[in-house]
Amino acid sequence: MLRIKLYGAKEYWCQVPRIQDGLKGLGHEVVKGEDYDFIYANNFEYDAIDSEHLDSALWESNIALPKKGFKIFNVLDIPPHIKDFPVDKLKDQLSHANLVTCISEPVQQQLADIDVKSHIIWNPIKDVFYDSNMKREINCLYVGRWTDPNKRFHLLDNIEKYVVGPTGQNASGNYLGLVNDVSLNQLYNSAKIVALPSKFEGLGLPALEAMAAGAIPLVCSDNPNSKLCPDFCIADPTIESVTNTYNSLINHFTHYKNVITDEWTPWVQHKFSKFSVAQNIVDLYNKFKKTDK
Repeated sequence: MLRIKLYGAKEYWCQVPRIQDGLKGLGHEVVKGEDYDFIYANNFEYDAIDSEHLDSALWESNIALPKKGFKIFNVLDIPPHIKDFPVDKLKDQLSHANLVTCISEPVQQQLADIDVKSHIIWNPIKDVFYDSNMKREINCLYVGRWTDPNKRFHLLDNIEKYVVGPTGQNASGNYLGLVNDVSLNQLYNSAKIVALPSKFEGLGLPALEAMAAGAIPLVCSDNPNSKLCPDFCIADPTIESVTNTYNSLINHFTHYKNVITDEWTPWVQHKFSKFSVAQNIVDLYNKFKKTDK
């Protein structure tokens, strides 16, 4: 059993709480204090005090990330829409890690472009599963921050949809707001299509979670993570192509759904589970633990 100290955003839709569940499910212990084998962090800026973390079991109140011990720093992405993103500051922060990890091949390439070597651990999907008894009564579901220009929500203008996510005012669709994992699982299992027309995602969890729940993702060809989805789900990044692909998926829904549930659902549920991702982290620590800083 390993003793691991975690840092990162605590909200239930974020990564670190799922990492914690995965590590505990594997028999490891998530700890406070100074007695730990290694640190895993998504929030790794030294001397930063994040008020989000003050009442969380994952963090110690008003304590910055310790500088001692074996450290794994994880990068979710380098936001492409932020022109003045502080790359030099990021590189300096990452230089204090024994290992840098990331959540996908596109993010690994982003880091390689700034001369940072990283290891892919993926990003765990939420607690969603396929329920064959649920009726697919929602034709199209969108999950995410629709106001982010990178999400290209306008490509769904011709499609009636339900929208899950923050900031719903003036969203074109039936806005449902933020929901917990139980409700999200029900929505995924009620949906035929889950649309994610983004140009870039660190990983694109809604498309993967859709397949985990037996729904069909709809993604765009210029998103580098589209290769994690079957070819019939991929549209060109235009309103016309997205609309046509959506109509084709709806018109042949039973066939495509069977392909998803037979070939893709088990793969996603295993590869991107919180237990698999936690095991990836542990395996990297065991491989490189002799290199302490």
